[in-house]
This record gives sequence, C-alpha cells and structure tokens, in this order.
Amino acid sequence: MHFSSSSTASPLSQNQISNTTNSNNNVLFVPSNTSKMSFIIPNNNNNNSSQQQIVSSSNILSATSNSGMTTSINLNGINTQTNSTSNISLSSSGQTSQTRSPFLQRPATDQQQQQQRTTPSQSSQQIPQEEFMKILRVLQDNNMTESIETLKKEYQSLFNKTTSSVSEPYFNALDGYIAYVQEQPDSGRHEFAQLIYPLFVHMYLDLVEKDHLEEAQRFFMTYVKNTLLQATVFASHKDDLFRIKSLVSKEQIAQSEYVKSFRHNGRYWIKLCNASLELLDQFLIKQQKYPLLTKIVQAYFQLEINDGSARNAETQRLLSGGRLGEIKTEDNTNRMYFGLLRDHDLTRILQHKSILASSAGGDNEDGAGDDQPSTSKNRKKLKKDFFNQRQSKASLKVDPNAPQLTRIPIPELREHERMDLINTFQEDYSRMLKITPDNLPSCCYYTLLNGYLEINCLEISEDSTLLAVGGKNSIIYVYSLNRQKLSTMKLPHELERLDKSNEHVYEQMMTNDDSNNNNKDDPNNNDSDILHNQRILCGHTGPIYGLSMSREKWFLLSCSEDCTIRLWSLLTWTCLITFRGHTQPVFDVQFGPFGHYFASCSLDKTARLWCIEHAQTLRIFTDGCNDMEALCFHPNSNYIATSSADRILKIWDLLESKEGQQLKPIRQMSGHKLNVCILKFSKDGKYLISAGYDRQIMIWDCSNGSLVTCLLGHTDAVFSMDLSRDGSILCTGSVDFSIRIWNFGQLIKDKDDGKLDTVQRVTPTSKYELVTYRTKRTSTTLIHFTRRNLLLGFGVFIPQNETITTTTKTKN
Repeated sequence: MHFSSSSTASPLSQNQISNTTNSNNNVLFVPSNTSKMSFIIPNNNNNNSSQQQIVSSSNILSATSNSGMTTSINLNGINTQTNSTSNISLSSSGQTSQTRSPFLQRPATDQQQQQQRTTPSQSSQQIPQEEFMKILRVLQDNNMTESIETLKKEYQSLFNKTTSSVSEPYFNALDGYIAYVQEQPDSGRHEFAQLIYPLFVHMYLDLVEKDHLEEAQRFFMTYVKNTLLQATVFASHKDDLFRIKSLVSKEQIAQSEYVKSFRHNGRYWIKLCNASLELLDQFLIKQQKYPLLTKIVQAYFQLEINDGSARNAETQRLLSGGRLGEIKTEDNTNRMYFGLLRDHDLTRILQHKSILASSAGGDNEDGAGDDQPSTSKNRKKLKKDFFNQRQSKASLKVDPNAPQLTRIPIPELREHERMDLINTFQEDYSRMLKITPDNLPSCCYYTLLNGYLEINCLEISEDSTLLAVGGKNSIIYVYSLNRQKLSTMKLPHELERLDKSNEHVYEQMMTNDDSNNNNKDDPNNNDSDILHNQRILCGHTGPIYGLSMSREKWFLLSCSEDCTIRLWSLLTWTCLITFRGHTQPVFDVQFGPFGHYFASCSLDKTARLWCIEHAQTLRIFTDGCNDMEALCFHPNSNYIATSSADRILKIWDLLESKEGQQLKPIRQMSGHKLNVCILKFSKDGKYLISAGYDRQIMIWDCSNGSLVTCLLGHTDAVFSMDLSRDGSILCTGSVDFSIRIWNFGQLIKDKDDGKLDTVQRVTPTSKYELVTYRTKRTSTTLIHFTRRNLLLGFGVFIPQNETITTTTKTKN
C-alpha cells in the first residue's frame, strides 16, 4: 500500500378506542366489528371551509343504468383538464369499450391469452385508465351517480374476466383503492397514496404464504412495472422492493429479517389530516366495498391525526422512507438534555474566552502574540487563569438544557491532560482561521494508492498527527502525518528511573531512537522513515469495519467481522484487551468525547456501551429486527445516536433505566430513503446531521426530533462529514469525487430567526453551499478539520478501468 499527499398507541383492537398521552396527538383505531371507523378528533381543530369537502357515500357510488342503449353525455366547460366536450358511450350490447390503464395492466397467463384470441371483440378496444378516471371525475362533479355506478360496474365486470379466482380479490382491492386515490383532489391525494405501498407489500406476502407463487409474481410485476407508481409511491422504497421480490416461499418469509421488521416489529404508522381520515372512514368502513383492505388496515396499520390541514406533498416525501412509515409523535416527547457540561474541565477549557479572544495572535501591539515562547512560567500562569479565574455572570447562569455533571459518571481530566489542552490553546487555537464566505479554508488532500476494494475505514487523531487505516486483510496500519517517528514506550526498568514530578515525564517515557541520525540527510536512506513512520497492528481474524482514536492519542479501538472489539495501546503498539459480547460482525465503534466510555453497534441488532476499565458491557440497546450500522456520541456524553437497517435514526439515553424496564430511544427520526452511513452532532449538541446512500444531508432538531432542512447537491453516496472547530462550517465528502462546504452557522441562524429559505423543507444548494472541491478519481472516505481549521481530506484512488459501486456497505 502506497500513501501519497497532494494539495406507541395500542394496536387496532376490537371494541376499543384509546387515546395517546399527549392531548395534541390523536391516534385512529379501527374496530374490527363495527360498521364505522372510529377516531379521535383534535379538540382544537376548527372547521375551515378551505379544507377538503367530505364526500358522502352517495357521491362516490351510484345506482343502476339502463343497458341495451347508447348514452351520449355532453359536458361543456366542466373539467378544465379535459376537452371541452366529453362523450361517454355504452354500446347496445352492454359492453363498455375500455383499455387497461398503467395502474391496471397485468400480464396474462396462457389460458387467458387463449381466451382473448377466441373473443377478440371483448379486448380489442379498451378505455385508457387516465381517460377513465377523468370521466369519473366529470360525472362526480355533476352528481351523475347513476352513470358513475353503471360505468364502474361494466368496467369491473370486464376486468374480472382477465383475473384468476385466487388473486382476483387482491387485484380488485388494490386497483379499487388506487382508483379512489386518483379521484381525490390534488391537494390531498398524496395523503391517501401513503397506504398504497404497505397494502401492496402485505397483499404480496399473503399470496406467497398461501402458496400462490405464480399469482404473487404476476401481482408484483403488475404494479412494480407501472411507471406512475415507480415515480411516486415506490420512489422511497426501491431498496425494499428488491428484498420483497426475492421472497418466493413460506419458508423464506418465515426466515426473512425484513418481514419480521415489517410485520412483527410494529405497525405501519401513517399521519393524515382530519378531513382525509373521514374520507378514508367512508371508503373502508361505511361502504364496505373492499373487505380485504379493511382487514389489512385493521391488522397492520396505525393511523394518526395531524392537527390542521394536509401537509404538502414534498414535506411528506421527505419524512417518508422508513420501513414502518413515519414516526409516532409521542416517541419524541421525552425530554432530552442536549446542552453541554459547563462544569467539566474539558468544556471549560474549550470555551475559555480569554484564549479565544487572543485569536489576533501576532497582531498584538507589543508583538508578543504568537512568537511568545511557551515557558514553564507561562504555562503555570495560563493554568491558573483557567482553573482559578473568577466566574462571570454568564458562566454562572444555569443552562436548563444541560444535564448535571453527575448524571453520567465522567472522570475529571488528569494533570497532564489539562496541561496538554492548555498548550493546545496557546499553540493552535490562538491561531485558528476564521472561516467566512470570503475566507474559505484550504484543503490538503491525501490519496491512498493501491487500496481500492481493500480499505474499509480511516481514522485520524484529534491533533491531526496520526492516521489509522483498517483493511479487509484484518490488519491496521498507523501512519505519522507530521514526519515524526512513531516511538515506543521505554522498558519497565528504564521507567523506574524517571522523575515522576517532572512536568515532561510523559515525553520522557518514550524512547528516542537516534541511531540513524547520522544518515538522515542521505536522500537514498528511506528505510528509516518507512520503519519509524508506520506501524502495523495484527490480531483480528476478519475485515476491519471501524476505528476510533482516543483524544490524547494513547488508545485505538477497532471492530471487526470477527465479532470482537480490540483496544490497542499506541504507546507500546500492542493489544491491551479484547471486548467480547456481540454475536455478529461489529460495524462501528467510537470513543466518547471525554474518553473512558465507548460505544459499538453490530449486525446482531444491538448497540452496546462499554468502559475501557471493564471487559463487560455496561448498557445494551436493542433495535428489534434491524441491524445497527452507524453511531456517534453526543458532545455531553449522555446520549448516543444510531442508524439501523430500517433507515430510522434513534437517540438513546445512557442513563440507567429502572429495573425491569427495557431501554428505549428518546428520539426517532425518519426521512432517509437508503441506509445511513455517517452521523454527527453539532458542536452545541442541539442538532444531529445524517447522510448516506440516498445523497441527502438531513439536519434534525434534537429538542423535538423534527427535520430542520435537507441539503441536496451530491450525486452519489456521502461517506464522510465534519464540522469546523467553531461549528460554523459543515463539510461533506462523497463518492462523486467531490467535497462540499456548507455555511452551517448561517443556516442555523436563519432557522432561529425564522428566515430559513427553504422550499418544502429542502434548502437550495446555492443558498448555503460555499465551495466545492473536486478530485480526479478519488472517493473521499474521511474529512477532518485541524485545530487551526485547515481542512484535511482522505480517500482511496479508484483506477480508471474500475466502476464505482455503492451497493456494498463501506464503514468509515
């Protein structure tokens, strides 16, 4: 490998109506033995004339019509979307001329094709579905109920001749509901369309479970090949459709993790406005036209009433995509302490105003800014300023959103850690670059050669001096980025001779190999650099999926396909302990912001909290039937965020629950259409940023779990993300050979001021995107801001003859 650098409500039950704990959230329950759908109406809803008119059953279905005669109806100036004159003809023989619509086209069996050849008069002329629906709308607008009923009956009678007796109820029910959706006004049609996909999936699974494989496959292909459904209903579920198509037997359904997640992990949650719910009540319960639909809704659906009018279609599209629909409102009502721990030494140092105010550096009048030597006397004075300063009124003000320091036991910093942080401020943070639209950061990009399809993950130290690379060959490579030798700790008998009171004792603990200093100027002597600037860590027996380095660069965590997590010492370059507990490959691991704790997630559907001082798991967070794929720590170390195979983001509280109670997430967020690859909390802990294979960068408000906005711009999967040191700039890296920089600080400011310029919650790219850096053939796997806000990029070079694939999961 070469390395180069370049510039819950209760389920639907019988005779039961339950209400949620929140009075503002209303949940619909469908009783199975009543003729009317019961639901809870919000107390604060006002009857608005602008809402959809509730159509009675007499306006949807009509009575009879005379057969044996030709009827011509002239409708002038009624429907502006059709011709000014519309003619509807029923032949004297009682047959209706019609053509199967894109919704209702089905592949015919051999027997059906033979019947069509013997009776060409019945199928030679058919009414297109779009024209058929336009005719129904015109008739409904004119209250021509008898004509509507006759047309529907004739159309359905001819349609039934091309279906088998087994799949006929399924085709009729789904086609009937699709036709009903098309009848709805454009302003609310998207709300009813939410039910089409889950209805389709449950019907297909029912046919397979009843051993009607041929009919199930025909049912599946009929609707999946429909271009209109592909562009609307199925657009958010393309990944799941591939899984569904592969289920062709009862045994596969019984063993499928997808079916367990879809059918047994909860009910499909759908949010509708009050007017839409009443219309759906009339269609499913009062009319009782399609009992199969009502049965499926009662068994697998949960309907929630949204306050106010119907949401717009784009907002609903953004929030859809979860395997079980949207998120229940009551799931995000628990309080979350997203504030920072002001009383902890690390937070106090990072937010010390006297250091941040000295960012002018060498511009001071006395000229003693950056060039002032860091002597022992200066460091002691700076330490005194940090920990003995008089607290200001602002610092004494209690943050109501911040947790108590004792809520989660977090150890205080050691003496040498405090001194290192103080030196960091004096040397790096005082020279931090202020990033603005007119002063963008430079980017130093590192390319890894000969690593395509061999490198799984990258990790960089907090001070940007070490790079760790995890590969498929189960080996970890550690490189030095500042050309300093990777030294090793001295032997025990040499450590005993050191003066423990010396403030440089930790530097003296490391060996100083000067054996090759005499030849360091020889340009042909590269063996020394290769030997001392790179280390190899071996121990795992499977590919490395995740790496995490401690803040002080003493430890490195690695997780692997071998179901283990290893803690490596970067002082002795050996494995200190192997953590066992996961029963499946571990996908991600991450140190907490204060060290001490770390978390992992795995294919065994669990995320676990660990401590480096104990070999046993401290907490286990279970996600039912879905694999855990990525995670990140909150800045106050009281929460972790995870993403799972159902594309739902969850935030878990690390506080120990009461005995006997299962740990449940306090926030759930749905909106991604494909798997999420990376998560990141903002510097203040209030926002969660997520990105993945669907190319969307979604920003969530942790206070209530709502979507702030969605950033679009990348043309392929987003694998890497980082925030600048002051939290004002967001940088994302993608497989599309680009790095994009966003003005995150301005976006949040506009959101707080109510000036967020969004179109249906999608932020225009030109509004907050500052610049785009592009590579030639390098897919960005890691992005990192240094302490001085210099941007570092890392990626694997992709050969010219190789095609990029994002179907396999790459951990970073």
